[in-house]
Amino acid sequence: MLNIPTVSRKITKEVIVSKKLVLVLLVISLLALPLVGCAKPVTFYVSEPKDGATVTESPVTVRGSVSDAKATMWLNDTIVAVTKTTRGRGAFSTTIALIEGENTIEIVAAQGKEGKWKNVMSRTVTVTYSPK
Repeated sequence: MLNIPTVSRKITKEVIVSKKLVLVLLVISLLALPLVGCAKPVTFYVSEPKDGATVTESPVTVRGSVSDAKATMWLNDTIVAVTKTTRGRGAFSTTIALIEGENTIEIVAAQGKEGKWKNVMSRTVTVTYSPK
């Protein structure tokens, strides 16, 4: 039988206990990640109108999809309703009146609540209105 000194046995037990503790803390940390704001940032896609398009009718429909159905969307500083679709995603659609010539539409999406917005994303779409 191997004769391990008492000090070595104590150190070996402490190392084993330390490894177990590290493993437990790692598992707890991984489980807690979704709870501390590690959610995916919001993204969105504008399906219409296409940037740079020329249209002959006003108002124009602005629609698209957003990665988080709970996100808040604004179109030129006006809140737009988001409808839940699948897998937590959402869709938005609204109309906006255009003036003759070039129009810039600003679309913004954010997660959170008023005064505590996070993951803010914005995009502009330029549309030229040329009535018939």
